[in-house]
Formats: sequence, structure tokens, C-alpha cells
Amino acid sequence: MLYTLIGLAVIAGVIFAFFDVWTVPGDDALLAVSVEPTLSAGDIVFVARSSGAKDGNVVRCTDPQAEGRYVVGRVMGSGNDDVEFAGGTLRVNGKTPSAPYACDVPKMTLRNPANGEEQEYACFMEEFAGGTHPSLRGKALDRDAKFAVPAQQVYLVSDNRSLHLDSRDFGAVSPASCQRIVFRLWGTSGYWDTHKRLTGIW
Repeated sequence: MLYTLIGLAVIAGVIFAFFDVWTVPGDDALLAVSVEPTLSAGDIVFVARSSGAKDGNVVRCTDPQAEGRYVVGRVMGSGNDDVEFAGGTLRVNGKTPSAPYACDVPKMTLRNPANGEEQEYACFMEEFAGGTHPSLRGKALDRDAKFAVPAQQVYLVSDNRSLHLDSRDFGAVSPASCQRIVFRLWGTSGYWDTHKRLTGIW
């Protein structure tokens, strides 16, 4: 029993040396819907203590518009890339990431914080930067836009493409302000309940 406790203490020490335990905040309604379906408000996650943001990573970055807070997004462009939204469709350097199949739960309903109305979104598994992740797509709410990512910066895109809080709102960010969200230890029950516990974040 003693050796088991010592072993667990060593494992915990190693984990906490490299990762920060963080709860996705629920006090910002737009942030809460923007991180769906990959994350949900209230999820307890491991965040790498080291800084950096590579294409395809889900990252937590210092909020450039609110001191002491964070933004969360997926890196979909880095220095000198062109990121474009046309009719709600994302293109990176002129190419649309492929979405060959629907998520296990193909539809999701979320409340729009701007008007309080519930809206339905289609969920597709999207391929980008060698990985596959879920993304929500609904009616395009924004004008078409194109952004050239400055050198040594990254462009964040919310996995919820319609109800977003990402670089379309605050611009590109420095990867030095970001840490990768690596693993979900525990999650809130709800629509994606089967995906909310002990899962890697891709």
C-alpha cells in the first residue's frame, strides 16, 4: 500500500511539473459556446506549462483584449499564411480542410448569446495538419473576410465556426502567449457526455 501511494505521488508530481490543471470558464457565454464541441464550459483539462502553438493544436492564450483572462482556439494558420472565410467556409492558403464524415453526434443545438435563440449546428470531423477534430457549422453570421497572418504569429479559429471567439474578433496572437490544451481529465455531462472524460484533445 505504501509503495502504491509513493508511486501515485511520483506520477502526480511528474504530471504537475509539466501540466497546469485548468477549468474551462463558464462565466463568458460566447467563450462557452465557441469551444464546442471539442470542449465545454466546466471541463477540467491539462494545459502544457510550456508555451507554443503549432498548426492544429487547441490552445489557451492570453486574451489580448482582457487582462487576466484567456481565449481558446485551434491554430489554423501561422506566419505568412492566408486565412479566409467565404460564405462561412474556412480556407487556409486557398484550400478548404476536408471534412469527410459527420461526427458520432451529427447535430448539436446551442443558444446564441447575442439573441438568446437556440440554433442547430451540423458537426463534421475535419482533417487538418495531420489530425482530425470536430467542428460545428451553421448559418454564416459574418461577412466574408481574408487575413494574412503576420510573421511569428498564429491565427486561432473556434471549432464552433458560427458562434466564435477567435482571431476574427481579436486578430492573430503570439504563440509565446499560448499553451496547448492536451488532455481532458473530466467534463460536464451533456450532449457530448461520452466524449467528456479521460480524453486527449486533438
